Amino acid sequence: MAHPTLRLFDGSDDTSPDLRGDVTELQKLLNQDGFAVDPDGIFGRETESAVRQFQNEHGLADDGIVGPLTWATLTAAEPPDPSKIILTSFSSTDPSLVAQLNEANKYKGFVDAACVQSGFQAALIGGVGSRESQWGLALKPGGPGGTGDFAERRFPTQFRTGPLPQGGGFGRGLLQIDFDAQEFARTGDWQSAELNIQAGCKILVSCRDLIQRKTSLAGLDLLQAAVASYNCGPGNVLRAIQDGRDVDFFTAGRNYSKDVLNRAGWFQLKGWD
Repeated sequence: MAHPTLRLFDGSDDTSPDLRGDVTELQKLLNQDGFAVDPDGIFGRETESAVRQFQNEHGLADDGIVGPLTWATLTAAEPPDPSKIILTSFSSTDPSLVAQLNEANKYKGFVDAACVQSGFQAALIGGVGSRESQWGLALKPGGPGGTGDFAERRFPTQFRTGPLPQGGGFGRGLLQIDFDAQEFARTGDWQSAELNIQAGCKILVSCRDLIQRKTSLAGLDLLQAAVASYNCGPGNVLRAIQDGRDVDFFTAGRNYSKDVLNRAGWFQLKGWD
């Protein structure tokens, strides 16, 4: 069974009660290894101390945070490739994400094919689709042919005579291709799940390549900037970097890339590699 990343105070009522079952499992595994932790589902100081000691004894970074490498050691599982790990704080049984996964699995073949072309992990696209449309569950109407983002914008423009596009909201399809920003959302077959996913991946590639040319970012930092660009545009992300701000500064909720990656980590736990 896959597990979320756990840390101090997880499982508490005022932090993350949805993680209580995962914390209880952690505590039981620690006890099987010779510790004496109360399996109450609350990641308190006693549990943190046991985790740090366990990590130290097994040559792991003793930071008290139970991530994929610590889980693998606790469960005697094959350790994951650190370069491909995407962390998540979501409960492994989060009901909203489970419902989204059931929808997303309908399109997994399209995601895998698009990822072969783009070089992204399927889990990342899982996270984007989750944040953007809950894999169609949050659209009107629900499914690949639905739209989202009904916040009115300035008009008239080159492509609109009113505050909303004809036929729905600005976000089109599963990956919410923006009507104003992308020709595909105005003229393409955005209702097609396959083509919508392909278009979203192409936008991500374009964002990543531009950020890479204009900055020295690499690895996870580059990926996070590319994901932020998917939401607010690479120009805004570059401006945020130039001003010394977080790459999410101009994104919706100022947390877009972090939230997408958190969701992506959950999809990775469910086998989206």
